Parts: sequence; C-alpha cells; structure tokens
Amino acid sequence: MKLLFATDLHEPRTVTDRVQSLAQKLKAELFVIHVHVPTPTTPLGVDPLSGFGEIAYALYDPSVEDSIVQAERHDFDAFIKERFSLPVRPALHQGDPARVILDDSEKMEVDMIIMAKRRHTAIERMLLGSVTNTVAREAHQPVVLMPVADD
Repeated sequence: MKLLFATDLHEPRTVTDRVQSLAQKLKAELFVIHVHVPTPTTPLGVDPLSGFGEIAYALYDPSVEDSIVQAERHDFDAFIKERFSLPVRPALHQGDPARVILDDSEKMEVDMIIMAKRRHTAIERMLLGSVTNTVAREAHQPVVLMPVADD
C-alpha cells in the first residue's frame, strides 16, 4: 500500500503523528510531498522611478526566487527530519499545489491521499480557493482529510 501525505508545512504535530501511525498500521509506504508556489512576476501600474502611471514593469529577480526555493527546501527537510521517525519518500515540487498533488498521486500510483483540512471563511474560500477541496473533488483515489483544530 502507498500513502501520499501532502503538506504545507504548517500542520500541527498531531496531524503528522496520525499520518505516521496510519502508515504503520497499514504497513504502507509513505510519500510526503510539499509544493512550493513560484513567485509571480508582478506588473506594476506605476513607474517606481518617476511615479507616473501607464507604464507597467514586470519585476522579477531570479536570485530572490532561488533564495525562496532554498528556504523552502531547508524548511521541508527540517519538517521531515523533525516529524517522521518512519522512513518516508519526500518530494519537494514547484507549481500549482492541487495539480501537482493530483499528478503525483497518479504517477506514484498511491492508494490514498492524506491532507490536513482547515476551516476557511466563505471569503477566504472565494478569494483563495482550496487546494484540499480541489484534490478531494478530482482525485481518483480515496482522500482522507485530517481536521486541524482552530487555534
């Protein structure tokens, strides 16, 4: 059996403990995936030098993106080391989280996807959408949602 745990690195320890316990009970191979969302190139409607409008610049600094990716890698590695005593197969990807999780679950032929589920307000759902809802709706495997208590 293969389990895929998709993390945003902010789940409480209780969630990762339950994931690890489930993997042990099922004698399953545990894949842990984190998806880094790339930094968007943001057009500015105002020229930062002159202050005039109608000139749009796209700001993007590859060294800043590299630093962000390195920080994500460091945080993910620390998360894996701190939270899991079982052997896991970690994977750090970049892209749209829901799409990457769904694609990886198919490529790895996992039997189940596990994700934390947080409560969002209606406005948050409307503005941000929900990776968890998209995965749960579109996955071809069972999806287990682990509730995260509001702090």
